[in-house]
Amino acid sequence: MSKIHKIFAVIDPTTDKQAALITAELIASQDSAVALHVYEAIFATTDNIDIDALQRVELSRHRAWVESLVAPIRIAGNEVTVEVEWTKEWRDAIAPAAERAGADLIVKEASSHSGAGRRLLKTSDWTLLRNSHCPVYLVKNESIEAGAKVLVALDMRRDDDLHNRLNEQVLSYGRALVANIPDASLHAVTAYPNSDNFVYPSDLAEKAGIEINCAHAIEGSPESVIAEVAQQTAANIVIIGTAAREGIKAAVIGNTVEKILDAVDSNILTVNAG
Repeated sequence: MSKIHKIFAVIDPTTDKQAALITAELIASQDSAVALHVYEAIFATTDNIDIDALQRVELSRHRAWVESLVAPIRIAGNEVTVEVEWTKEWRDAIAPAAERAGADLIVKEASSHSGAGRRLLKTSDWTLLRNSHCPVYLVKNESIEAGAKVLVALDMRRDDDLHNRLNEQVLSYGRALVANIPDASLHAVTAYPNSDNFVYPSDLAEKAGIEINCAHAIEGSPESVIAEVAQQTAANIVIIGTAAREGIKAAVIGNTVEKILDAVDSNILTVNAG
């Protein structure tokens, strides 16, 4: 796993409870050399003709609020920068802002939508996953306790450079998380389409370096199998490799992580091919 130097935490302007910031602070607290870039996108409309004045006031007000949120993190010793951006297209703005900031990891609270809603609507998660240049951690539960279960999703059917690299990166993040969470355990899941492509649990266990009872090889679609195993194992974190795609076909079909976002209660870490 590449060392994380800067975490990009996305602020939700609609609530005082900032799960993404809490999670980013928890990760950064393990190493004082890790910097945080805390980002909020805002926009407002009004009948007031002086839109420039409104923008100045709102940017100043929100920046002061975000600065109050990050003050304890600075006191704890981590470097923190704050960015508040005025933009109507806030969903599109997150990924470019993270890239400008030089982030190694984006942390965002997962939005709640139905599966159909995610595929039909341009949600913030959908947009971020497709456009991010680095791993994205979507948070549903900001508190990960000792004894957590980390589930890595591996593709054992393909043997090309892209998928081999994705598998190794997913495993690397999984092992790093387990090493940093007391008494955590690593589980692995893989899906195969039919009996002609059967995957032995022992092969998956060997690949992941885990006990065979923690290896789950099941027939079915990746999204249904991953969701099933995440629920069965009560996984706290699910890690999935994802390759960015473009075009209308990608927009309609969606990828595995988008399809399971609302099917599991776990936090989800997506890792790009890189």
